[in-house]
Amino acid sequence: MRLVWGGPVWGHPGCNAVLVQRGRIAGVARAEDFADIEAARIDVRGGSILPGFVDAHTHLVESGLAECGFSIDVSGKGHAETQSVIADAARSRGTGEWLMVTGWDESRWDPATGLQRTELDRVAPGTAVIAVRVDGHVAVLSSAAMKRAALALRDDARHVDVATGEVRETAVDRVRALVLPDKATLQSALRAASTACHRLGITTVHVFPDRFEPRIVFDAAARLRLRIVIHPPASALGRLTADGARSGDGDEWARWGGLKLFADGSVGARSAAFSSPYVSGGRGELLYDLEAMSRQIRAADGKGWPTLIHAIGDRAIGQVLEAHRRVGTDPASGHRVEHYEFPTREQLEETRRLGVTACMQPNFIGNWAGTGRLYEQALGPERDRNCNPLRAVLDAGIPLVFGSDGMPLGPLYGVAAAVDAPHAAQRITLDEAVRAYTGGWSPASSASALAVGDPADLAVLDGPLDGSGLTDRRVAQTWVGGVGVALEAEGR
Repeated sequence: MRLVWGGPVWGHPGCNAVLVQRGRIAGVARAEDFADIEAARIDVRGGSILPGFVDAHTHLVESGLAECGFSIDVSGKGHAETQSVIADAARSRGTGEWLMVTGWDESRWDPATGLQRTELDRVAPGTAVIAVRVDGHVAVLSSAAMKRAALALRDDARHVDVATGEVRETAVDRVRALVLPDKATLQSALRAASTACHRLGITTVHVFPDRFEPRIVFDAAARLRLRIVIHPPASALGRLTADGARSGDGDEWARWGGLKLFADGSVGARSAAFSSPYVSGGRGELLYDLEAMSRQIRAADGKGWPTLIHAIGDRAIGQVLEAHRRVGTDPASGHRVEHYEFPTREQLEETRRLGVTACMQPNFIGNWAGTGRLYEQALGPERDRNCNPLRAVLDAGIPLVFGSDGMPLGPLYGVAAAVDAPHAAQRITLDEAVRAYTGGWSPASSASALAVGDPADLAVLDGPLDGSGLTDRRVAQTWVGGVGVALEAEGR
């Protein structure tokens, strides 16, 4: 047995100790209440003891590929620095190789002008560069990459602009599929990503293997000591059914979740679908018509698979809700809507009535909400004030879980963004934010706070979690199944 003690236990006022036995929580109380228990004692020295964070929407392999250097991550870098990084990477790799670059975000640049094919050609002459925007819905290709990708893009011309080198939505998936890593690289990426998760106190992730064989995740999960819920694309339903796979199948480390599909694009790409136009014009794009969306949900629901549908703009959210109404999905089925950034008041009530869970990303608020930032640039001040309305979602009684979408992979950043959001419609309490980032549909935690019998998945912070200095807090220890996987305090 182990006793993790010496700091406040979230959700248990007055308690400062968690007893762990056989990988599960055996008790939560004051340390003196366990004085007669023979157990190894780990003093957290005033740090807060929380349930392990559950990232309910992330892209584990993609994060790992950046961690291990297969792709080049330019997140947070300015325009000139991004060009310099691409130039250095191109020189090191040679002209015969693909170069995958991820994470650029022109909304943070001045002027806010995206990458162009001509500048990729200038800084990386002859190199086949694919530079994917932070949201994954836009990529810019160098001339060499566009030439090599021509056949793959032939049937998706509406999402390709040869003059600028820009590709969008489904065309991005087509070009990314040309640069798939081998099995050894995927395994390295998973190891690197799991280590990054442990550093951040993440013990469970929900992942979307759109371009990768899910079996590699199943095979690796136990070794990684990371609990993984796998959500394949809706297009895989036929194969999954033929293989006898069902939602919920798996073990304590990896299991099948639901089926992912997209209703629209992103705000940054100006492709999220809205009822009113963007500042620059256009209302975005619905990727299905209503009948096709209804068929997708009906097929999944009929086989016992919940759906997880990416819907950002109010027009896309409305389509998803109308499709659920048409199909008559059971509120107990576990259907989710991903991102849910711009629901109307009527849609909030309908979402609650239909029993659909909202999986939202509070880090989007931290990244792009507020005066002069992306949402205001693209949609104007009023929609900026009402985007990602976490307060309204909870007040409406909608089940809410948090994920990062890898932008960035960091729960404490997301919690701080939700608590200190620039607009009242977005702000929730610290306890509400922690619950949304530690609960959710997970094999690793119950809806309560560190309940007896739960797996002993813990995140220990380096100080009190009191709402002040949230952005300065760090994860000092992470426990998964009662085993310490990241223990800075013990020098490991």
